[in-house]
Amino acid sequence: MLIILYLERKVGDFTVALVRVFGYLEKNSHPASPPSFPSEGSSLRIGYVHSTDFPTVDANVVQVVQMCRAFAVHGHSVTLFIPRASAYPTDDVARTAAREMFGGELPFEIRFVPRVRLLGRLEVLGTVAGALKAIRQADLDLVYSRNPWTVLFLPRTGVPYVFEAHEERIHLRSRFLDSFLRSTIVKNSRKPSCALVVAISKALCGIWREFGVPEEKLLDAHDGVELELFHPSQSREDARRQLGIETTIPVVVYAGALKSDRGIDRMIRAAQELPEIEFYLAGGKENEIAHWKTESARIGVTNIHFPGRMPHREIPLWLAAADVLLMMWKWRVPTIRGCSPMKLFEYMAAGRLIVGPAFPTVCEVMDHGKEGILFEPDSQTGLIAALREAVTTLGDRTMPEAARKKVAENYTWRARTERILDALAERGIGKI
Repeated sequence: MLIILYLERKVGDFTVALVRVFGYLEKNSHPASPPSFPSEGSSLRIGYVHSTDFPTVDANVVQVVQMCRAFAVHGHSVTLFIPRASAYPTDDVARTAAREMFGGELPFEIRFVPRVRLLGRLEVLGTVAGALKAIRQADLDLVYSRNPWTVLFLPRTGVPYVFEAHEERIHLRSRFLDSFLRSTIVKNSRKPSCALVVAISKALCGIWREFGVPEEKLLDAHDGVELELFHPSQSREDARRQLGIETTIPVVVYAGALKSDRGIDRMIRAAQELPEIEFYLAGGKENEIAHWKTESARIGVTNIHFPGRMPHREIPLWLAAADVLLMMWKWRVPTIRGCSPMKLFEYMAAGRLIVGPAFPTVCEVMDHGKEGILFEPDSQTGLIAALREAVTTLGDRTMPEAARKKVAENYTWRARTERILDALAERGIGKI
């Protein structure tokens, strides 16, 4: 089989070779015993599998950490299986960095798995193989994963699993692999080993229902926020003093990626048209920051600033410094039809006025004029009008307080994991 894989890789059709290997493994590996489902009322031993280097401040890693924390808060024993970032020479150094990055002790075990390259590529799949080997050696009641590659093998571990779907396009670079992974997720969702498929929005839940995941296996659950990190009572003046922001005009803060599909160009043009506002765009990689600084300077914009990427624990201070919190994406973001941006819930928790595009999944959570000011996506005139409206209503606390109340009642990580645990309990998998 490896000869087939090698030859087909040499002629360029690596995706076909990959599927042939998976077919071979499926036919020739011994099936796992039927999964044993822990009874309701028992503490679960949960293994969370992820393939992104750890620790980092990437949004997907932050989300995984918060989910592991929340499951542990509910009284369950959680182990995160994840590859160690190459910047850290040992596991202990990486764990120490994680505590600093995420603000204290993490109430779950971190078990680093090797990042293996298969035939010089497919590092993610190699990492999944290492994680699944560790799972087989661990004594687990449930495996949780948002990595679609794991679904190829999870049914054979003998442990019930939950797959969390974050997108409709599984593989952006290969339509063949996208179709293959999607059909595998759907096929395996019908097996007893799949306890649940969690989609991160109602829209995405509908998409996976149309793909063929059984209705009784589906659950929609938006992302959430760690409410305790955000303190609306903290004064803007104090936050700005700590950050070295000196200004007497309104401050708009955007916290997130600086990719081109996030509408950074639109924010720069908005700053150009609204010199009475200071813009701070917190986040991004060094090359992205350099690019957007050059672009701003090219058109003479001086009221926009790029403080850089920062640990997640520092985000609340930046949000507290704002008069207005700005969300931005474009329609060409690959996941925009079904996404559940953590930024939305953190903004709501911060207790500041929110401005953002009215994408369908944003509207699942926020109502225009009630919790924030929404505008037509990809509309520059809509963005400008919304910002102008926002700075004229800064003294009105109605919308920020309504947003904070809604997120506190419905969108914490603890509430999210409780919703998932309730759904598992309905399927006979234990909940304390």
